[in-house]
Amino acid sequence: MKPLFKNVTKYTKKSYDEFLAFHNNKYGLRYIIFTALVTVLIIYCSIISFISKQYMLGLIFILLIIGFLEYRIYLPIYKYKKAFKKKNEKDKNILTVTFSFYKNYFKINNNRVYYFNLHKIFETEDFFYLYITKENAALVNKKGFKIGNSDSFSEFIKKKCKFKYNKEDAIQEN
Repeated sequence: MKPLFKNVTKYTKKSYDEFLAFHNNKYGLRYIIFTALVTVLIIYCSIISFISKQYMLGLIFILLIIGFLEYRIYLPIYKYKKAFKKKNEKDKNILTVTFSFYKNYFKINNNRVYYFNLHKIFETEDFFYLYITKENAALVNKKGFKIGNSDSFSEFIKKKCKFKYNKEDAIQEN
């Protein structure tokens, strides 16, 4: 079956940084508030445990908060650094991803994703961000279309994901 649209996108550190800025602008405050609330709750439980002389339970809460903060703060930083680790001092990792869009699904390097499974779709000036989950998105560069173009793809994806599609203004940098 011939794809309706085909796109080849190169993921560079710059494009990933732009996505992170976009994602943090959209979801960053919610992430911070949730992390802060859970942290305060676990600290409160730990204090109550020590006050009631439940030292083992208090220790478990302390270990829980260390693990939670590592998961929420350290792990995303580690994943980011790992994703774009330098091959050598001159050359940076560039990941090339091929998207093939069909009537009911699309393929990312031969992995099939159905449109109804998408969480959200955002269109920016340079990219389409196809959120597969709340935290993971496929970045589709508007300049990377080999079959079709970004304008016709925009209309196509709007029809496929009516309530999940959003067009965003460009993020203004200070």
